[in-house]
Amino acid sequence: MDIGTSYGLAFASGINAYLPLLSLAVAARVWPVQFHVNSHFAFITQPWFMIVMAILTLADVFADKIPVVDHIWDAIHTVIRPVAGAIVAAAAGNQNMDSAWWMPLTLALGAGVAGVTHTTKATTRVASTATTAGCLNIGLSIGEDIVMVLSVLISFAAPYVMLVVVALFVLAFLIMVPKIVKRLRRRRQPSMVSPATMYPLQQGSTRRN
Repeated sequence: MDIGTSYGLAFASGINAYLPLLSLAVAARVWPVQFHVNSHFAFITQPWFMIVMAILTLADVFADKIPVVDHIWDAIHTVIRPVAGAIVAAAAGNQNMDSAWWMPLTLALGAGVAGVTHTTKATTRVASTATTAGCLNIGLSIGEDIVMVLSVLISFAAPYVMLVVVALFVLAFLIMVPKIVKRLRRRRQPSMVSPATMYPLQQGSTRRN
């Protein structure tokens, strides 16, 4: 399969760790001529694995729409989603690329892409909770589900388009993160007032005495 399929599915894994793996397994079983799974990850096409992924997919969809539970779920999946992104990227990779460097590189890039998506999702959810008391969280979750499904579909139907989308998203993430960090540092600086500025009169009086 195309590289856009690999990293497009990894991108979607940052939102839901399980549906991209399930989709890849279903595609490989239903359309084996068009879609293949790397032989190292053939276990994902096993019925038991697909059943587990289907159950976890539904659990993810529902848990993400429950207040408080959604934050706990995101915290738990801070590790799971990048791992799922790494696995699905490598599983969807070209079987002819079984060189010594390809597998570690694909795993690392898949985990990185999924990590970027997960970080964006989790940060947005925390910001929504802080500013709207969680009133918009369900709407955000539904929007994320739509993005995830569209990402999976485009990854299979138009992998080059999905590759461009992933590249632009990662680029925007890398540009915005330093700016956000600077803003947070600026907000913290005014609150860090030294005792000398808080009590200048008291210090002056003690010196005179």
